[in-house]
Amino acid sequence: MEVTHRNYNGYEKDFFDMRYLLIESYGKYVKPLNWLIGRLDNWRYAALTARIRTEPYFYQRNAHLWRKDHGQLIGFFVSENGKEYFELQVHPDYRFIEEEMLKWVIDNWSTGKNEIVTNIYVHDTARIRLLEKFSFVCQGVVGVDYRYHTKDYVDDVATEDDFRIESFSESYDFESRIESERLTFGRDSLDREWFETKAIAPGYSSDWDLVVIEPNGQVVAFCVAWLDEENSVAEIDPVGTHPDYRKRGLAKALLTTCFARLNRHGIAKAQIQGFSEPGKNLYRSLMPAEDYEILGYRLKLR
Repeated sequence: MEVTHRNYNGYEKDFFDMRYLLIESYGKYVKPLNWLIGRLDNWRYAALTARIRTEPYFYQRNAHLWRKDHGQLIGFFVSENGKEYFELQVHPDYRFIEEEMLKWVIDNWSTGKNEIVTNIYVHDTARIRLLEKFSFVCQGVVGVDYRYHTKDYVDDVATEDDFRIESFSESYDFESRIESERLTFGRDSLDREWFETKAIAPGYSSDWDLVVIEPNGQVVAFCVAWLDEENSVAEIDPVGTHPDYRKRGLAKALLTTCFARLNRHGIAKAQIQGFSEPGKNLYRSLMPAEDYEILGYRLKLR
């Protein structure tokens, strides 16, 4: 079997081939292996205009695709920030190409960098052995992947008096929605332009952009569900609460309501990844059916 590889070309076919690989591979591995589609959609569309304006070839430089005979995509490298962080996404039937992929990352993409880092599930012993073969060093557990069965959540949950949960498609209050997320994560780049490019991603729906609205109409908590209808799973990202409204149970009520609505829609599972301690505490309190630890690995180059 001949395998060829090249940079991502920026066109829709490459992107949708990458997306289909994630969808197809989800059901082929009992435990999580690759991203879900929401993360790829965010990589491609969130801040699209601003990113291309400042670095026209960002996407071509930070994604590389491996194809087999007749063009089937069997794996790809991707970096979300274009800096030190990267990940490999590989079809479960073709994991033998991972060593070639990793060598390409080290020999090509890492040029000029002081170090490169990646994350891997603790149960993926094959990838761990490969990383250690190339002198990557484990940094310990950096996050947890939480999986929920939506059938365990059947009812919407009430919030505080006069607070209400709505989908963004009901309110369309762009200013309040964007301001809440900007303050939550402390990033000025989260502006109207960022939101509007993210909203054209194929997996984004304002029906699944859920918000908590306080009595004066301000958005004070939010979560976005990215639905993979083929696999009956949703990835929830981001989740956040306005700094002035934390520790009031708003995010927990919002997520529980999201799970219940996903269940009524026919989506069987939901996933959330947690990396901060407050986030992990929240996601544990929702009683996940499964959780998978994520390890960080680092390779010093200089």
